[in-house]
Amino acid sequence: MITNENTEAMASHLETTSMPCRCEEDNTERFDAADRATRAGCDMRTIIRRYNLEGELTVETRAWIKKHDREDAERIAKENAEGIRQRVKQNALDKLTLEERRVLGL
Repeated sequence: MITNENTEAMASHLETTSMPCRCEEDNTERFDAADRATRAGCDMRTIIRRYNLEGELTVETRAWIKKHDREDAERIAKENAEGIRQRVKQNALDKLTLEERRVLGL
C-alpha cells in the first residue's frame, strides 16, 4: 500500500543518493528490485561504452540504453533548471575540510 510516508521516504532517498540512475516505481518491494536492476544496467552501460562494446549488445539492450540515456538527459536538464544539482554539489563541497579543499584546488 502506498502511503504519503512511503512516497516521502522514496523522494528523500532519491534526492540524497549519489548514483543518478534510478527506477521510479510505486511499490516499494518492486521499486527496490527495479532500482537495483536499473543501477546495474547503468553501471554495465558505462563499462561497455568504455571498451566500445555496444555493438555486442542485443537490439533490445541497445534500445534500453538509448531510452535510459534520453531519460538521464531529461532528468539532468530538469535538475539543472531547478538548481538541484548545484545544491547537491554544494552540500558535498560543504562537507570537505579546508585541507581537502586545498588538495582539490578549490
